[in-house]
Amino acid sequence: MLLNDKDFLIKLGNAIAKKAKVKFKSNVEFANVCNINESSIRRILRGEQNISMKVLKRICEALEIKVSDLLIEIGC
Repeated sequence: MLLNDKDFLIKLGNAIAKKAKVKFKSNVEFANVCNINESSIRRILRGEQNISMKVLKRICEALEIKVSDLLIEIGC
């Protein structure tokens, strides 16, 4: 079953948040490593912001995971 846009962003944000919580002490640290401002990271983690593939790539690099693995994890 395909996810609608809202559900996709929420699942993506939740998966990223779970991994970031293990690897980083704070959202500020995570944002700095990703070179993304902290308010954007907060919106991404809550599933409130659509992100570009470039941003997703930076996030995955910071988390040391493949983009494809993250997408598979959320069922895409």
